[in-house]
Amino acid sequence: MLYYFRLISVSLYFVLFSFMAVAYSCIRPFHPNNTRTSLKLLAPSYWLMNLKMIALNQPNIDYPAVYIVNHQDLLDVFYFAKVWPRNCSAVGKRELAWIPIFGTAFWLAGNIFINRGDKDKARAVVDQMAEKIVTLKRSIFIMPEGTRSRGKGLLPFKKGAFVAAIKAGVPIAPLCVSSTKNVSLSDWRPKPGLIEFLEPIPTTGLTEADAEQLAQQCHRLMKAKIAELDARLAAEF
Repeated sequence: MLYYFRLISVSLYFVLFSFMAVAYSCIRPFHPNNTRTSLKLLAPSYWLMNLKMIALNQPNIDYPAVYIVNHQDLLDVFYFAKVWPRNCSAVGKRELAWIPIFGTAFWLAGNIFINRGDKDKARAVVDQMAEKIVTLKRSIFIMPEGTRSRGKGLLPFKKGAFVAAIKAGVPIAPLCVSSTKNVSLSDWRPKPGLIEFLEPIPTTGLTEADAEQLAQQCHRLMKAKIAELDARLAAEF
């Protein structure tokens, strides 16, 4: 009963959130902080879902970067909403555009759609990301796994985010979220989640040929940090 109550309540609130995000973004369409501000409207849903997010730090860089985060399930957005960097646009699958209301909100907020099924278009989006970073001096937020891991651990990274960072000459800023596989809407007590930014990884002097190695380096660092966060949760909570 509790599960279905929360599921229905959050679904209805998400529709309301989408309308509010569209209304807000219409005031200043494509503004670099639209996503950051809109995500704050999700705050009431944390109580509905009985979620507790603990941010161990905040993004402490004031220059453009490519933020990367692990992608686990549909709860992800609730976890990193509180730590979304300033002047930062998201990169999402093209399919998001077809979600009623939300797709419009995502677009009006100045975010980027990517078609992963078309390699030529995917390359064009990588160029678009690099161009947006350089010309607009704006950060990019992306999930390099490309799909939800669904409890399988950190999946291999696709190279697009790393190529864009190298082309734009900006660092990679990893964000790690502890495992959410044990989070259940049926629990009465909130299951805390830990969120932590790692130190930015510079791309100075790298070429596109180094993108694969850079992706693997970031994967190793994030995998180790997620394991550390999970161990801390088990010990302290």
